[in-house]
Amino acid sequence: MRALRAILVALLALLSLPVVRLLAAQDAARTDVARDLARLGAREAITDLPALDSVTMGARFIAAGTTVKGSVVARGPVVVAGRVEGAAVSLGGNVTIERGGVVTGDALSVGGRVIADGVVGGEIRGMSGLPRDIAPLVGSRADLRGPAQRTYDAMRVVAGTFGVLLLIAVGVLLFAGSNLDEVVSTIERQFGRAFWVGLLGQLLILPGLVVLVVALALTIIGILLIPFAVVAYGIAVAGLVTLGFLAVARLIGGAIWHSTRDTTVRSRALASLAVGLAIFFALWLTGAALTWSPLAATIARAVALAATWMAMTLGLGSAILSRAGTHRRVAAGTRPVELAAWQTPTPLTGVIAARRPVATAGDRA
Repeated sequence: MRALRAILVALLALLSLPVVRLLAAQDAARTDVARDLARLGAREAITDLPALDSVTMGARFIAAGTTVKGSVVARGPVVVAGRVEGAAVSLGGNVTIERGGVVTGDALSVGGRVIADGVVGGEIRGMSGLPRDIAPLVGSRADLRGPAQRTYDAMRVVAGTFGVLLLIAVGVLLFAGSNLDEVVSTIERQFGRAFWVGLLGQLLILPGLVVLVVALALTIIGILLIPFAVVAYGIAVAGLVTLGFLAVARLIGGAIWHSTRDTTVRSRALASLAVGLAIFFALWLTGAALTWSPLAATIARAVALAATWMAMTLGLGSAILSRAGTHRRVAAGTRPVELAAWQTPTPLTGVIAARRPVATAGDRA
């Protein structure tokens, strides 16, 4: 119970920390943008400025064939391929009016320049004096993708990642199914211990690599083996983490999905593993589907990251305790049976040996 409470506290801390940081950063950014809007309206004579909630916190792209009524202000690069009935203002980036694009008002770039291949009805201005709060945005690569395209790309990355993971899971079931069974059994019997061992293992990954490199560097032959040892070490760590994560996914999937009795053991294991992976996939896919909303996407991804981290930590600890599923005594929680003690026919403790009858002279007669 104490271990479960500690895990829940750690999960709440992981969930709250990125959310608090995001809210603080967004409040600071909104304050800066509000000040910049007041300056543009008072000193730069930019009219029809949008409200603070309508300012894009990042790159803004006006696609061809679309019309925006009113000025466009973005805290990043602005690219106009359609029509803007107002001014186009970039705070910390370039303003690009592509061929066929129309801006009826001014085109103003703060900290960048204006590239006008289209039509600009007002003035084209660039400010050399750059406020400090938007200086880091200058020279950054603009993301010209729209919200729908960014959401689609994020969902595609998540789907591809879990597709590869599912193929790895099938390979583990085919070639290391017994090892996976032992890791699952270790999680069931030593849940709390496995989590803390996994947490300690994560903290010792980098020091262990340093110790390995230093030990090899003591000899000339060892120096030559350092690159191969580093690669082997990374593969071993990745293998333990993957095996443990698949074991946790199979355990979760088995608790939710109940197969029929007429199915084989391997098919039940595959179904449980697929259901468990689908749960984690749904968490990450939700975060990817909310890419168009930065705050909601950050919260969803924080939940997915915390759940995945806990699963990997628990799985890594169980893989270490079971020695990647090869240490049967630890996983099963029993001591090995001494087979030689009962396979020997003699002597038998507590049984009196009977004497063999001997023929007498009378019997012979």
